[in-house]
Amino acid sequence: MKKTIRHLAVDILNQVQTSQDFASPLIDDCLDKNTLSGTPDGRLLTHLVYGVLRLRGHLDWILAILYHGNFNKLDEGIKNVLRLSLYQLKFSDRLPDFAVVDEAVKITKILAPDKSALVNAVLRNYLRRAQEIAFPSEKKNMVEYIATFYSHPLWLVKKWIKLFGFEETRSLCSANNELPPLTLRVNTLKTSRKNLMRKLIAIRFDCEETKFSPDGIILNTSTNPIQKTEFFENGLLRIQDEAAQLISCLVNPAKSIMDACTGAGGKATHLAAIFKNKGQIIAVDSNPRKINELKKEVIRLGINIIEARTIDLSAELPESFKKKFDSVMVDAPCSGTGTLRRNPEIKWRTTQKDLLNFAAAQKIILQNASMAVKKGGFLIYCTCSLLPDENENIVNDFLKHNIKFSLCPPTSSINRQLIDSHGFFRTYTHKHKMDGFFGAILKSK
Repeated sequence: MKKTIRHLAVDILNQVQTSQDFASPLIDDCLDKNTLSGTPDGRLLTHLVYGVLRLRGHLDWILAILYHGNFNKLDEGIKNVLRLSLYQLKFSDRLPDFAVVDEAVKITKILAPDKSALVNAVLRNYLRRAQEIAFPSEKKNMVEYIATFYSHPLWLVKKWIKLFGFEETRSLCSANNELPPLTLRVNTLKTSRKNLMRKLIAIRFDCEETKFSPDGIILNTSTNPIQKTEFFENGLLRIQDEAAQLISCLVNPAKSIMDACTGAGGKATHLAAIFKNKGQIIAVDSNPRKINELKKEVIRLGINIIEARTIDLSAELPESFKKKFDSVMVDAPCSGTGTLRRNPEIKWRTTQKDLLNFAAAQKIILQNASMAVKKGGFLIYCTCSLLPDENENIVNDFLKHNIKFSLCPPTSSINRQLIDSHGFFRTYTHKHKMDGFFGAILKSK
C-alpha cells in the first residue's frame, strides 16, 4: 500500500535519528523516489519534517506532560509519530484535528500496532488540555524557558546566554526556528547577477539581490525547483548561503590557493569565479565522495583551475605542499551551530563533549594547513559555528604557538558591519538574515 505524506515524513524523521544523516538529502531522495519534487505534497513533506526538527524541544516538553510515564524511554519511532501529529495540531491547519489523530493512529498500526491506543490517548489528551499546558516561567527561569519554548538544547542556551545575554539569545533561538531563504550564488564565469535575475524573473521566480554578497540572489518564491531549470543545469548558478559566499571574499588576490577542507567545493568554485579562472586552486578533503562531487561541479560550472585531491589534513601535510601557496583557506569541520535554521537536526545530536573533539581536530588541521603557506602569504580560518570554543579560541591558541603569523583585518570588500572590534569576521542569523559564520585572516610574516 502506498504510504501517505505523513507516513513518509515519519520515516525520514526516523532515518535522521538512526543514521545521523542530514534531513536534506533524505528528503530529496524521498521526493525523487515518489515523484513529489515540485508538487504541493512534496512541499508539505518538507514543511512537516523541518517543522518537527526545528520545534522538537518545544513539542517534547508538551508530550512529556501528556504522556503517563517516562517520555524519554518511549520508542523513538512512536515519539516521531507523536511529534509530527502534535506539530500539525498546534502549528498547522492543513488537516482538521480529528483527521490528524486518525492518521497518526493508522501510521502507528503499521509501525507498532500495540502502541496505537497510546498515540490516540496522548493526542486526544492534548486536544482536551491544550490551553492549560504551561512552559517554564519566563521570569523565574529564563534559561529553561528559552530552551523549551524556543526548542534548543539547554547546554547551548546556557553558553549563548553567557556570550550574548538573555534577550539576544532569545532572538537568536527564535531566528533559528524560521524558514531560511533559498540563496543562490551567480557563477560570474558564465553570467552576471543582473542578467541571471532578469532570466529568473522572466520565468516567474520572485528574487532579490543579497544585501552583503555581490554575487548572491535570494529566491522568495518560485514556480518550480531551481535545480530543475536550465540555468542550474548549464552552470549559471550554485545554491549557497550568503554567509558562505562572503567567506570566499576574505581571500586576498592570489595566484595559488589551497582550500584545505573543501567539502563539495562551494567556496573553491566561488574563488575560481572571483579570480576569473586564472591561477591555481588545489581543493582537498578527506572524504572521497565529496571530492567526486566537486569534480562534477567543476565541469558543470565551467572551471578549469581547480585540482581536487583526497588528502586528510588531520595527518601531516604532504611534503610537496609545504610553503607552496599564497593563500590557504581552512573551513574547519565544526559543530555547525551557525546553521541551525537550515540544519535543525544538529541541535539534537551535538553535545558539549563534541565541542572538545571538534576543537582538538580544528587545532591539528589549522596547524598542518599553515605549513602550506608561503612567506608573506595568508591563512584564512573559518567555521559555521557561533561558539568561541571553535572560533577565536582556536585562532588565539594557534597564534600563541606560531609567532610568525599575525591577525590582520579583512579586505575592504567586506562590509564593516560584519567585522568585530578584534578584526574577526562574524555573521549571525538573527542580525544579518544569513547563516552564522566566523572568519579570521592570519598573515605569515
